[in-house]
Amino acid sequence: MDVYPPHRLGLPRAWSPSGSGRGSPSVSCSRLRQVQSILTHSSKSRPDGILCILGIDSRYNEGCRELANYLLFGLYNQNVGDFEKTGFSEEVLDDVIILIKSDSVHLYCNPVNYRYLSPCVAHWRNLHFHCMTENEYEDEEAAEEFKIASFVDMVRDCSRIGIPYSSQGHLQIFDMFVVEKWPIVQAFALEGIGGDGFFTMKYELQDVSLNLWNVYSKMDPVSLESLLSEDLVTFEHQWTSFFANFDTEIPFLLELSESQAGEPFRSYFSHGMISSHITENSPNRQPFVLFGNHSTRENLNAGSFNFPSEGHLVRNTGPNGSVAKHMVVQCVSPKGPLACSRTYFFGTTHIPYLGDDNKLPKKTEPV
Repeated sequence: MDVYPPHRLGLPRAWSPSGSGRGSPSVSCSRLRQVQSILTHSSKSRPDGILCILGIDSRYNEGCRELANYLLFGLYNQNVGDFEKTGFSEEVLDDVIILIKSDSVHLYCNPVNYRYLSPCVAHWRNLHFHCMTENEYEDEEAAEEFKIASFVDMVRDCSRIGIPYSSQGHLQIFDMFVVEKWPIVQAFALEGIGGDGFFTMKYELQDVSLNLWNVYSKMDPVSLESLLSEDLVTFEHQWTSFFANFDTEIPFLLELSESQAGEPFRSYFSHGMISSHITENSPNRQPFVLFGNHSTRENLNAGSFNFPSEGHLVRNTGPNGSVAKHMVVQCVSPKGPLACSRTYFFGTTHIPYLGDDNKLPKKTEPV
């Protein structure tokens, strides 16, 4: 069967030919090994394989889609327009089943999506393709039977199967009866071509979402590239918005509150947390802006900055209610490891002594 590079179909390249950076073979194999490590941990309850079913066959399960995107470098993060450029329906392109075992991988696909899947997985060890030829695939009934038979064959040697049930930030209570209603899983029970019984009665299912989230959080060259080229750009923009609050005349600056100054950081953080998997609520993972005497250790350790102060202003948070001389600020990325804390001083708060005994240092001038 001919193999065509994915960009011929209007989709992005799976990796760069240089072997480094986005989607390189070494990173592809490393990511697979990270997922397989879940299957090698010494535990009586560890699964024999991790099953990833895309598209309508899993009722578009987001956990499965997330695992596929991790292994295939975001291939299924394309928008509808990108898929339309291929000339094929989305149902054909996401007609994929992956079973990951500790020492091998089984992958069902069709001759259409094989063309862009194969470059993504070509370097995986012990990879078994389940794929029809183009002529065979033209018979829809035969193609459907082949998919069911391939699915049955994939899981034959398993007794316990892990399911990537939930995507990050959207944890759902695992329900094996929901999995049983997935079309391909229902087809497992068909007489003649199925697996002679209900899938959930023959195999023990368990949710491996949390294990996979730990894998996704590990940094590699691809995630680092994404961090620098995408997340960092957005993160820097928040600081630009923050400093815009201080680009004003002094009388108005003195009336600036901690709440007003920190609004860009809070909006960025709270909106991102809606789809974030990070649940830590410590001060290390929250944005804040604290002026002058209000930036004490006690206030930093208060634990919540959800309701910033409207009463703490630049003009009243200095010593004895005077103008603040400094502020402590922190911006935190809601979806990644980026965080930055800084102390900024308002105006010139100290003139260093330069060694001239005849001249005393100038007094600190107000803002």
